[in-house]
Amino acid sequence: MDTIFIKGLIFNGRHGVYKQEHEKDQRFGIDIKVDQSPLDWEEKIASTFDYMDAREIARQSVEEKSFKLIETLGEAIAQEIILYPTVKGVEVTVKKLDVVAPAEAGVIIRRKKSS
Repeated sequence: MDTIFIKGLIFNGRHGVYKQEHEKDQRFGIDIKVDQSPLDWEEKIASTFDYMDAREIARQSVEEKSFKLIETLGEAIAQEIILYPTVKGVEVTVKKLDVVAPAEAGVIIRRKKSS
């Protein structure tokens, strides 16, 4: 099994329980790890999971959707990634970067593809 990752993504979005969290953008940090088994081991991007797909899924989820809980945001990202044929498991870390600055608050979502 291989692990592909992309760390340190930052997107602006409007997610949270409180009304003010939906009135102006907040920064969200996203890290994604994907466990995969390549379809075949040729040097072709179609044989593996493309971390740029993970970046785009995260961007769309943060910037174009709105959730009350960051757990739901992380779940949305994980559920979309787990659908890829090479993916066996995914870990999505979502951090609210502006809530308790300079600290970070967040969640880690781990999902495995059922066999």
